[in-house]
Amino acid sequence: MRVILLGLFSVLFFCFSFTSVYAESEEIDVSIGFDFEFGEQIDNSNSFFDEGKRLSGTVISSEQDIIVSWDIQNSTGFRYNWGDFNIISDNLTEISDGYFSLEWEVFIKSNDYYSCSCQFNIFVEYDNQIISQDNMPFFILNEMYVPDSNYSLLVHSPRNLDWINGDLTINAQINGINDIKPSSIQIYLKRYVTFTETCDSGINYSEDNIISPDFDEDNRFHHHFDMNAKPDGWYELILLIPSDNSFEEYDVYACFSLKLNNLAPVISINEIPSNQFEDDSFVIIDASMTEDPIWSEDEMYFIWTCTQTGSSDILVQEGYGDSIFELETRIAADYIVKLEVMDKGGISSTEEFNFSISNMLPSPILIINGVEVFDGEEIELPDIEEIIVDGSQSVDTDNDITNLRCIWSIDTITLFEGCNRELIWPEEKINSNFIVLRLDVMDDDGAYSSVNVKLFNPNVGEPLPYHLIILFISSLFLISSIFYRFRKDSDSSSIPKWNKGK
Repeated sequence: MRVILLGLFSVLFFCFSFTSVYAESEEIDVSIGFDFEFGEQIDNSNSFFDEGKRLSGTVISSEQDIIVSWDIQNSTGFRYNWGDFNIISDNLTEISDGYFSLEWEVFIKSNDYYSCSCQFNIFVEYDNQIISQDNMPFFILNEMYVPDSNYSLLVHSPRNLDWINGDLTINAQINGINDIKPSSIQIYLKRYVTFTETCDSGINYSEDNIISPDFDEDNRFHHHFDMNAKPDGWYELILLIPSDNSFEEYDVYACFSLKLNNLAPVISINEIPSNQFEDDSFVIIDASMTEDPIWSEDEMYFIWTCTQTGSSDILVQEGYGDSIFELETRIAADYIVKLEVMDKGGISSTEEFNFSISNMLPSPILIINGVEVFDGEEIELPDIEEIIVDGSQSVDTDNDITNLRCIWSIDTITLFEGCNRELIWPEEKINSNFIVLRLDVMDDDGAYSSVNVKLFNPNVGEPLPYHLIILFISSLFLISSIFYRFRKDSDSSSIPKWNKGK
């Protein structure tokens, strides 16, 4: 019956200790230190003047408004004594920027307690929630009472609710009254579906679970489990020291709930990014369907890293649950976006996306004297005194439309810039029949498109084309030749004949 009660209490104790931890404790740094050693033995019961033994330590916190309390429990979980250190110390002492310290101490008189394998517990509370706790086993010996246990167990690793990846190594200390160590201990490891099933069942004693620990000089021992081939999930780890009276009873018991995590998250993308033209929209990469094979109920950490060609800047976006990445499409470049997803157990998966944002060329629109003209068109001007040219109606994507440049050239010579200008016929071209006007519309990436039109000077007649002159001269020559031949033939047929005299 004692075994059942001890086991039940141990389960309740561990569940209470860790499920009540404040959810936001990660935001507050807490360090708990003990100035006395594991297995410290307090034995003044045979002294008439039992002044007690001083147990002390230090709590360091990044939050000043914490409450530090303590209690002493025996191996059955019975609370011998408890208190609140903040009552003694009005406030924590600031030791550095943003960190505070509380030095605590308690005097233990063995005559005030039963003999026990005890545990000195420190609890740190914030906003009525336990955010951190630690303990140190020790012995109290009172010659008037038989100890409830002969041993103390301190497990350094793993800790309750730890994540396990691959191998599991148990690092623990065992000490006994008068430094007597057990010859064997039992270690149980079992998988469960849910957390609530762990540390919630009886112990099935088996010789297969017995090990003979190899202690070092600090009473430490190590034990190894190969977890690489085991399925992910909740595991129950039980360590117990058998009783000297019976194999199926135990002297000290400890149970831990562990999370085995060998499988990496599976990244799932709603739509793989593809090449597109720059504009005022966004490239959206949605990885919200990413799952962890077993631990999807735990929020995963997303790290997005974006680089672009021609730039040394790296855009980083990260956070728990930050599963959607958005990139503005305003800058044309080749992009590489790398996603790393890490679960709470520290296992990660990566995926990389390569795509391009291309610059769309501007579409130039040329208006002369209020009339739109088109590339290659020939324009007969009514005069050359007032020529208003306008390229402000040119079209581009939304991100470039407000920064378009209009560059004007005449006969390939650049003259001026600006989308609304008055064109003055060049003085050196005043006798030219026409000029070629070119409008280059350029965006902020340096990409441009052009419109070329021919403008005719109404004040200068068009010279007779050379080929027509040649044709005219050739025609005259042909006509004169024909006329000459015709005349020659006529003259030949009209030569008078001599009459013979009679």
